[in-house]
Amino acid sequence: MFDLEKLQPILNTAIDAVVVMDARGLVADWSPRARTMFGWARHEVVGRPLADVIVPLHLREDHRKGLERFVATKTSEVLGKILELSALRSNGEEFPVELSITTWGEGDEPLFLGFIRDISERRDAIARLAASEARFRAAVDAVEGVLWTNNAAGEMVGEQPAWETLTGQSPAEYRGFGWAQAIHPDDAQPTIQAWLAAVAERRPFLFEHRVRRRDGVWRNFQIRAVPTLDADGSVREWVGIHTDITEQKVSEGRLRESEARFRVMADAAPSPVWMTSAQGGIEFVNEAFVEFAGREREQLLGDVWIDLIHPEDIPGVLTRRLQARAKLESYSFEARFRSGLGSYKWMLANARPSFDETGRFIGYLGMAMDLTAIKEAQIHQRLLINELNHRVKNTLTAIQSIVRQTLKPGETPPHVREQLFERLMAMSAAHDVLTRENWTSAAVEEVVRQAVRPFIDNNDLARITLDGPSLRVGPSAALALALALHELGTNAVKYGSLSVPTGVVRIAWSLTRPDSAELTWRETGGPRVETPARRGFGARLLSGGLTSDLGGRPELIFAPAGVEARLPLRIDGAGSQDG
Repeated sequence: MFDLEKLQPILNTAIDAVVVMDARGLVADWSPRARTMFGWARHEVVGRPLADVIVPLHLREDHRKGLERFVATKTSEVLGKILELSALRSNGEEFPVELSITTWGEGDEPLFLGFIRDISERRDAIARLAASEARFRAAVDAVEGVLWTNNAAGEMVGEQPAWETLTGQSPAEYRGFGWAQAIHPDDAQPTIQAWLAAVAERRPFLFEHRVRRRDGVWRNFQIRAVPTLDADGSVREWVGIHTDITEQKVSEGRLRESEARFRVMADAAPSPVWMTSAQGGIEFVNEAFVEFAGREREQLLGDVWIDLIHPEDIPGVLTRRLQARAKLESYSFEARFRSGLGSYKWMLANARPSFDETGRFIGYLGMAMDLTAIKEAQIHQRLLINELNHRVKNTLTAIQSIVRQTLKPGETPPHVREQLFERLMAMSAAHDVLTRENWTSAAVEEVVRQAVRPFIDNNDLARITLDGPSLRVGPSAALALALALHELGTNAVKYGSLSVPTGVVRIAWSLTRPDSAELTWRETGGPRVETPARRGFGARLLSGGLTSDLGGRPELIFAPAGVEARLPLRIDGAGSQDG
């Protein structure tokens, strides 16, 4: 008891938990801090085996053996040492502690004093620090950087394995500012000056320089370093990363060379050329664009080009542009642009998307061609065609008038006058079709429809049927086809299927080759047909007179069931438009 009384000041004032144990392993005393740490009151533990109170189950056997060894030999492997192990709280929670054991008193049965400190927070801090360092190193590895640290004064100290691996310098060589010996001579002094300025101002350090690799090769590096601070705000150390950007520098150089070559070639182009960003604004215009717009290059960047478009053309241009950008496809448009002289010019613009080596969309490249002269020529051409159409129409009218005056009634058989007038009218109808098409070509169906219109009974439209794909023929073929159908229609009305109420005519056409087709005229339901003894004008016209214009020799067949005709057609352009 005497010894325990002397221990009370220690028990009551120690900052750590103090547990007193006798040689039998029983709790002899218990400090207030022990009660706080373990959750047991003094009267609940005094006299109980210490192992049952605070020693985890997996450590109790070691505890028992150590106690027995001390009783037998008066020696212990743990006295006077600081140990880290686990302890138990009253609720069964196991937690880390730091333990120091000493003896108290003399004689055969001394007491053991255990000074116990809860190191849970320390362990957590260490774990967090280790996790933080692991994340940091993982981040460094992810960017393939070379990690290094400097002290608060900006000097390289301690072991720097990554720097040593990169440069081949030994710790003695890179210590302090010795690392600068591995920097290119032209970059070393500027690097040190910039580095010391960043250290003095305690700001992040960003720089680029060349480093000699351990194999003697110079490589370009980007450097980034930041200070780590203590709780009081002072710099503890600097942490930096060297990132190899040699390939990036080479790529950037090649890109600059490529862009320079492109700009030279673009400026040599006689037509406006431009290049946009991925967002759509113009980033570059060539000299021809500058000359056309009458503005400086900088004044044409962004979306200024839209202001040059005629107000009536802007909606269509923007709609076409948005449609193409949605699919990243090429597009073109015609629009009027205001030149530097203030007048509007018709321009044909073509633009195609551009992609980098990774396939990433980087913008559009476009070129425009001045269409003003072509547009003016087209307008002039239309005026000439309209004038020509008017004159041809007047000529046909004059011919009809001359025929009427020349072939006077009583002097000329009526059927001759009638046939001649009808043939002239067939040519006039075909002329009307070609006039609507500006004499470029005519649709087969439209020519046929106009040619047979005089023979169609409005009360029975089904007597003449038309069937065939959308085909076009040239002007000479259109006129020849109209004359041929007029002769066939006239013969059908006088002698063939259209001379009786039950007769019908079927007209069909189809492609025979990519550049040619065949039209068939087939009569049924009319009087029995016999081959005529002599051939009239119509038969002679069909047999040979239209061969060169149609593109082949027509075939006229006097079948008993009805007249048939096969007319070859030379197709204009691509032929079928139905695909």
